[in-house]
Amino acid sequence: MRIKSVAFIFLSVFFLLVGCSTNETVDSKLALPEDLPDFVQKNDFEKVDWNRTVTEFDTGTRDDMVGNKNKIGIIGAELKPNKVEKWLWHFWGIDQGELTVVGYNKDTSKITPVLSDDVWSKDGVGGGKIEGADASFPSNVVLPEVGKWALLVYIDGKLFDILVYEVKE
Repeated sequence: MRIKSVAFIFLSVFFLLVGCSTNETVDSKLALPEDLPDFVQKNDFEKVDWNRTVTEFDTGTRDDMVGNKNKIGIIGAELKPNKVEKWLWHFWGIDQGELTVVGYNKDTSKITPVLSDDVWSKDGVGGGKIEGADASFPSNVVLPEVGKWALLVYIDGKLFDILVYEVKE
């Protein structure tokens, strides 16, 4: 009985230490910018599925939408580092709101605004149904460097979806 107790205590302490050290590594690697909106939390970045990259899909009216079908679709050019591109965002499941887009680079852990005028958020998602979506929003977007990027998309301060893009030269 005593050996089982010692083994249980040893394993409990081991898993506690491993769990804490893993969290500290993630937390120390991720530095949130001071001007980042308060509703963006560190645990939002842990929700990124780096294997779930954006895909091209058909909406019934267009077959060149890129994003996550039935959630977010984008019509626009492929992103290149430091090149401003015009995108028309399409949203399913909402009809209006304030858009916030946070870019997160997998390799460098850089966190940056995606909207090209260096702001995190813009109001104006809406416009009625277009291309099969419930709402839309035009914007200019830019990312500063190559790599795999997660775009954390918030509507009215709530995480709505995450788009994963590969930005190449």
